Amino acid sequence: MPKTIIRRYPDYTQRERATIITQTPMRLTLGGGGTDVLWYSSLRGGAWISAAINKYVFIFLNKTEDPTLIKASHGFEAIMTHDYKKINVSIIRECLSLTKVTKGVEISTAADASARSGLGGSGACEVGLLHALYTYKRKPVSQLRLAKEASLIEIEKLNKPVGPQDQYISALGGIKYFEIDREGRVTVESLNLSPNTIAELESSLLFFRTGIQRDSASVLAGQKKKVEGRDKTSEKLITALDEIKKLGLEAKKYLIKGKLHEFGRTFHEHWLIKKRLSYKVSSPKIDQWYNEALKAGALGGKIMGAGGGGWFVFYVPKNRAKFRERMIKIGLDERRVHFDWEGSKLLVNLS
Repeated sequence: MPKTIIRRYPDYTQRERATIITQTPMRLTLGGGGTDVLWYSSLRGGAWISAAINKYVFIFLNKTEDPTLIKASHGFEAIMTHDYKKINVSIIRECLSLTKVTKGVEISTAADASARSGLGGSGACEVGLLHALYTYKRKPVSQLRLAKEASLIEIEKLNKPVGPQDQYISALGGIKYFEIDREGRVTVESLNLSPNTIAELESSLLFFRTGIQRDSASVLAGQKKKVEGRDKTSEKLITALDEIKKLGLEAKKYLIKGKLHEFGRTFHEHWLIKKRLSYKVSSPKIDQWYNEALKAGALGGKIMGAGGGGWFVFYVPKNRAKFRERMIKIGLDERRVHFDWEGSKLLVNLS
């Protein structure tokens, strides 16, 4: 039998055999997005508000019949090998390494949103996979530990130009305010919002797929490179993120006070600042969609994640049916979204 076999299609049958299944939410940033990235937070400290949403990453795990073998299926590729280091999906490889589960399992992933949607899918995948692997080892693990270790994998092990936002909210769920200091220490605060505020917020946030795939890593890597250059461009980037952080604090205040009209307007201010971070954040087509959304009644909106494509979110306080009709007419694809309050959880544990 060959040592390593790679197939260009996923192994869907593995999901039917899974003895462990985890469900981990993706995320929406409500304010301060981008200030968690380490090249900025190590200089200024970061602060942001995130909400977990009911778009999920699922991890399916089972024992292999051959205890020396490991199988992994992710996206449109499946691999079977006796050496986990040959798994070319870096997230899976590093999660296996960290938990020391290096043989005897088969893993498959699935998600409610496609890759590069801007919803923090890779962070959710890391959290969910660690959750499944620790369950396989019969080792209890807190949501906070899952967040910390998943962040370590993406930031330190994989050296990606990102921050810990995605991993923390995916692990913890709910609507939360985070701060990160210059040393990388993260603190978490649950926002005590009234039921009326939560209901109105959820009703007013409308989500649409653009159909454009985006690469957040290239956007963030470009920003990191400019900041390391220590020139006027880097100063402008830092100033823009200073403004985004300040705006995020205002958004927090408005949410707590239930002033959602004012909160909705912070989306527009955030979008204007965000576009200054990189020419890749927007495009003529994205600008056209955004301007149409404002005309149709949105107070503001933004492209999720680092920008460039993926999903739009708009804050629409009224006349939402007409707004939806207009957005669909101009080529956007609506997706209904609600908040997730549980974070990463086990759906099945038959191990």
